[in-house]
Amino acid sequence: MRQLLVPSLAALLVHLSSGALAETKSYPNISGAFTIEVQDDWTYESDDEAAEINDLYPTLTLETQFAFTPELSVNLEATLEPVEDAADDREFEDLGGYVNVLTVNYDTDRFSLYAGKFGANFGTAWDAAPGLYGSDLTEDYELAEMLGVGGSFNFQAAGNHTISASSFFLDTTFLSDSAFNSRGPVKESDGGVANTESLSSFAVALDGGFSSLEGLTYHLGFSSLKEGDDGDTSQLGYVVGAQYELPITEKITFIPIAEYAYLDDAGGIEGDSAQYFTAGGALEFGNWTLSTTYQGRELETSGSTQNDYVVDVTAGYSFDFGLGVAVGYRLAEEEDVDSRGLGALVEYTIEF
Repeated sequence: MRQLLVPSLAALLVHLSSGALAETKSYPNISGAFTIEVQDDWTYESDDEAAEINDLYPTLTLETQFAFTPELSVNLEATLEPVEDAADDREFEDLGGYVNVLTVNYDTDRFSLYAGKFGANFGTAWDAAPGLYGSDLTEDYELAEMLGVGGSFNFQAAGNHTISASSFFLDTTFLSDSAFNSRGPVKESDGGVANTESLSSFAVALDGGFSSLEGLTYHLGFSSLKEGDDGDTSQLGYVVGAQYELPITEKITFIPIAEYAYLDDAGGIEGDSAQYFTAGGALEFGNWTLSTTYQGRELETSGSTQNDYVVDVTAGYSFDFGLGVAVGYRLAEEEDVDSRGLGALVEYTIEF
C-alpha cells in the first residue's frame, strides 16, 4: 500500500539469500521480519457525505524464510488487516488474517526458481511509490495472490539486469479465505481475469540499471491474463517505470519515480481499457522523508470515459530504534466524487 520504512518481501529475500549471509549462517535456519502498523484515515470532506468517516486500523505483516541450504528455502508472508471496506467510523474492526505468499524457492547468484503462491512481477508503483496514499490507484494492476511457477535470470550488459517470467492463476484454494473475518474464499465462478484454475496467464519483466547511470533503476513488464467466466477475451498489460536515487548533498537524497501502465481489454472485456500514470518523488534528509505522489487513472468502458486521480503529500520520521511515524494529506477525485483526507501512521519492525 505504501513505501515508508519497510522493504518488500522480494528485497528481503534477496538480502537473506546473499552470499555474505550464506558465509556466516548455518543451515537450516529461520529469519525474517515482523511489522506492526497502526494507521488512521480521516476523510473530512467529500461530495458524498456518507464517505466522511474515520477509519483506525492495524496491519500486521510477518515475512519469514525457512532456509534449508543457501539455495533452497520456503518463504511465507502473512498479513492481518481489515478485509472489508469501512462503511462508517471504524476502530480495529473487520480484521482478517491471510497468507499472501507461500513459495518454495531455489536461488543462486545467477538464477532463481519458485513455485507456490506469490505476487507476479508486473509493475512497481503499487509498492514503490512513496507516501501514505501513493499507491491507492496503482494497486488495481498489482498481480497479487497467484498460484503457479516462475523464475528469473540475472545478467550483465552495461549494468546489472534481471529477466523474469511466471505462469499462474488466481488462488481459489482455502488460502484465498481469511481467518477471524472471512473475505472469501474465491471461486472460479466469481469470474475475473486469471481466475481460471489453469496455468493460462503469464507475466514477463525486465528489471535493472546501468553502470553509467548509478542510482537509476527501470522496470519493463508485460502480462496476459486469461478471461474468467465473466469475460470474453484475455487482458493484456504493458508497464514501464523507473526511479532514480539522486544524491543532492552528503545528507540529502532525492528519489523521483514515474510509471505508466496500460491494460488492453481491461477486466477481460473486449474494447475496455485502463491507463495509469504515477509520478512522484521523495526527499530524504537525515531521519526525515518528505514525499508527494500523483496518480492518474483513465477507464474506458462501453464507450464512456472515467478519469480519476489521487494526490498524496506525506512527511515521515524514522527513529534510530526502529519506530517510524508519518502524516499525510490526500486529495482525490474518484467516480466524479471529490474528497479530502488526512492520515497518520505509526509502524515498528522487528527483524529476526
